[in-house]
Amino acid sequence: MKIHINPFEDITEVDLRETTKESPLKDFELPKGMFHKEEDHLLNLDNWDTQHWETILENRLLSVNRNFGYAMFYYYKGIPDDEWFMSPGKQGQSVQYYPHFEEKHYSNFYNFTYFVDVFFLQSFTVYETIGHLLFKLFDFEINENNPRDQISFNNAIFKLKEINRPLYKDLNKVKYSDDFQFGVRMRNDIAHNHPPYRIDSGISKLVEGVVSFGVGKYTTTNKIKEVMIGLLRSIKATLEVFEEHLPFKDTSN
Repeated sequence: MKIHINPFEDITEVDLRETTKESPLKDFELPKGMFHKEEDHLLNLDNWDTQHWETILENRLLSVNRNFGYAMFYYYKGIPDDEWFMSPGKQGQSVQYYPHFEEKHYSNFYNFTYFVDVFFLQSFTVYETIGHLLFKLFDFEINENNPRDQISFNNAIFKLKEINRPLYKDLNKVKYSDDFQFGVRMRNDIAHNHPPYRIDSGISKLVEGVVSFGVGKYTTTNKIKEVMIGLLRSIKATLEVFEEHLPFKDTSN
């Protein structure tokens, strides 16, 4: 069967105020100066640099939320994949995949998965930007020859253990939450493994070289949406931890 895909179909009709209404980051505003050092003065170049990185963080948050909105636009146009295979199929096949899809649903599905990819990859640029800001705020040592001294969100949390244990503990609560861990797993599958929104081969190698074959694994769009919202929730929770622990000041004036 030949299927015609319409990339970005009707995208000019998207109302992001409507399609982002389920996002935990909707209407969230990043506090200005949250990562600034307390000894702020006119010639403090560290805080000028930090302000630049805070702008990057703010733009990446907006981008993540925007791509969530575009994904939801195509999700709600219709992707009937809750029952993603049928056995036997409607025409007697042993297995029929996407038995409830019409041609229009393939375009919705294609466009949804495009923005899912962008969403998950960009979401973790938010966390790595936070890593940069923490390294700057606490003057952590940077040594590219030592994996523990390379700039990253995970390394920043590890280094906090010795200097700010309450902040370290609260960030770890987010890091090991289901919201964050499911998001990490889905991002890794998209970037490094089999995409969760594609049906795999159904072939599995068991112990002692035994090979089994069956219906491929697949993650429904409804489940992907659930993980996306959970990841957004973890991003918001992370920023709320900083609001509670960092002695930020308002730099808007």
